[in-house]
Amino acid sequence: MNLNQKHARNTGIALIVIGLIAVFHLWWAVPTALLAAGGVAIYRRQKALGRTGEAVQSALWGLGLAALLLAHFLFPGVLLLGGTSLLMRGHEAEVEAHALALVGRFSRRRAPLAPTMSTQRITISEAREATSGSETVRLS
Repeated sequence: MNLNQKHARNTGIALIVIGLIAVFHLWWAVPTALLAAGGVAIYRRQKALGRTGEAVQSALWGLGLAALLLAHFLFPGVLLLGGTSLLMRGHEAEVEAHALALVGRFSRRRAPLAPTMSTQRITISEAREATSGSETVRLS
């Protein structure tokens, strides 16, 4: 896929999303989605550059502000985010490890409700031998 095809695909997806937002009157969700997407995008870029501290801080602020905006808890929440950000300074790698472990626990596939039984195909062949008037059946 060349650059023009990727650009056309991304533009098409963006137009569909904007259309769905308009049809279902979800304009209130746009700032929240932009904050969350921005936090994740900056996290990924900083992580790729090897800047774990900046990556974790950006994820905290982007996702945190999105959650606070969604919960209508902006002003006191910003104070809580600021305090959390200050307390995390220097411990970002540990926080990231704990957060990824937590996400990993929730994203694992759940075990099926009923135990599944493994089946094994067994072929049974019958061979008949005539020995002095009686039949012998052999399973192999």
